[in-house]
Amino acid sequence: MTQPSTALDVDQKGHRDFLNRYYGISRYFYDLTRKYYLFGRDRALRQLAAEQNWSRLIEIGSGTGRNLRKLRKLRPDASLGGVEASDAMLDHARARCPHMHFMRGFAEEVDYSKLLGAPPQRILFSYSLSMIQEPVAALEQARRMVAPGGDVVIVDFADLEGLPSTWAAGLRAWLRTFHVNPIEHDFISQHARDIQYGPGRYFVIARL
Repeated sequence: MTQPSTALDVDQKGHRDFLNRYYGISRYFYDLTRKYYLFGRDRALRQLAAEQNWSRLIEIGSGTGRNLRKLRKLRPDASLGGVEASDAMLDHARARCPHMHFMRGFAEEVDYSKLLGAPPQRILFSYSLSMIQEPVAALEQARRMVAPGGDVVIVDFADLEGLPSTWAAGLRAWLRTFHVNPIEHDFISQHARDIQYGPGRYFVIARL
């Protein structure tokens, strides 16, 4: 007997449909355009690569696999994987990163603890937490999935408080059209430590 869909199931289906529509075409030029406004990613990757106390990392919302490919060059010894909700992006990443491990799912609920054969010592949210429907649930799931003593690293849009108010308002309105909600200071300070803001508080890098 088929079980009735829950509200969360319906919300997830709608969100996955949006992601597949949006990334169905944009995945082919996504990396080219995003380099002009997804700042802080490479700083976070360099910081991760410099740490020698991990060998397994999973990125949540791995998209095209761009970050994982960069990490592979910096840390060829590491085992890397990604979790992605968009079918279109997942297919694209698998084709571009054939030696990495991927799985389909939503960050709030999917069990990715054994994707690399053992729990990851690092979990990375790179400009994905701001698009996740239930960010608290996603962070709680990451805490459950990460290996003991491991870290969850976030790089994302921050609260924009250092920008002129008209610029910040315009940027927020533009981001909302893509289902993006910048990470507010009150939220990140409740869940993370070692919080670093970029210029104008445009982006934030934080650890759990």
